[in-house]
Amino acid sequence: MRDNPTDRPQVAIPRYHSLDRLRAVVMMLGVVRHSAMSYVPTVFAAWPYRDAHADIVVHWLIVFIRVFQLPVFFAIAGFFAAYLVETRGIRAYLRQRWSRIGVPFLVAWPVLAVTMYFIVPFTSQFSSVPPTHAYSLEEITSPGALRYMFMHLWFLYHLMILYVVAGALSVLARRIPANRRARLLDFFESAVHRGGIGVLALLGGVMLYPMQSWALDYYAGPFPPLRLLGLFGLFFAFGWLIFHRRDVLEGFKRPVWSFLAAGIICSVGYLAFFELGCNPDPGRTCTGSSGGLHLGAVVFLSLSMWFLAYGLFGLFLRYMSHPSPRWRYMADASYWIYIVHVPFVIMLPLLLANVPAPGIVKVALVVAMATGLILVTYRYFVRSTFIGEQLNGRRYSRSAS
Repeated sequence: MRDNPTDRPQVAIPRYHSLDRLRAVVMMLGVVRHSAMSYVPTVFAAWPYRDAHADIVVHWLIVFIRVFQLPVFFAIAGFFAAYLVETRGIRAYLRQRWSRIGVPFLVAWPVLAVTMYFIVPFTSQFSSVPPTHAYSLEEITSPGALRYMFMHLWFLYHLMILYVVAGALSVLARRIPANRRARLLDFFESAVHRGGIGVLALLGGVMLYPMQSWALDYYAGPFPPLRLLGLFGLFFAFGWLIFHRRDVLEGFKRPVWSFLAAGIICSVGYLAFFELGCNPDPGRTCTGSSGGLHLGAVVFLSLSMWFLAYGLFGLFLRYMSHPSPRWRYMADASYWIYIVHVPFVIMLPLLLANVPAPGIVKVALVVAMATGLILVTYRYFVRSTFIGEQLNGRRYSRSAS
């Protein structure tokens, strides 16, 4: 009898500790980026508070993190999605992703929405610059507010879309003769380190060019633009294909410092074009959107995304592949930190409002305080409870924490 292609026995594949750690780090960078939003020189359109000690360095930090954080995360998500399909089958993969991503999204979103409804107006009273939104009921329920609907949880929403699309395409791909699939994967394997980064940067640039903000457009509503899903899907597919040709992972290790150096240089070039043509806020207006400045920004942004993605993969594969209980703990905790961190990083800057320190120093303090407080909640209220089981796939005993 022929096996059902959507259900198969579990396959034993080694755990990739290095990519677990990279996933945790890029997720934690969300805490850094959102902590920094209170310390930029101009008020963010949907951010209620700006500290009096704003710092242009903080703005550059946000721009730099946005270059690679989401692309790298979607690439890792694609890798581990393919891992699940290979080890558990399509149906189990979809059930597991719904349990670990869909259910937390549906539960956390209304709780955070109510929390933010009270926190945002309160915090905005202490802003050194009047906020750009009134945060009234009329404002929150207006059609323009739809793009902020899911807040920072939009990422989980986008992931669910990509998981479903990937599952459907995986079922269809199984109808392609095995030898043809193998040839396509062989071509990917041979190309990924032989000029592949140029092709990927070109594809990324094509998807970036329509972006309205010369960066990754921000959209947290229910109808994400195809340009965003396409770009994130490109990195997701990259991670998915890497899993099916895992031998290519070795190729990221040796030239890691060259990749990182090229990524940083391209990021500086991108930042130069960005600063020439755009105002430093998510709702920025950009001049010359069809001219040389826009094209230059897109070229350097796409190159920096891919060079940094290659470099970060190589860095963690080369130096952080050994198992570590502390890293595993943080990898598990990072999901909880991501879900609940925004109210913390909005409120904590109020405690530092009168501290005469540079904005970048305050960012570090907010990150440290927020992470420490949330880790306490994770330790006592999440890890050994049904919440931890939902987020991490298992319930750890209190002693194991």
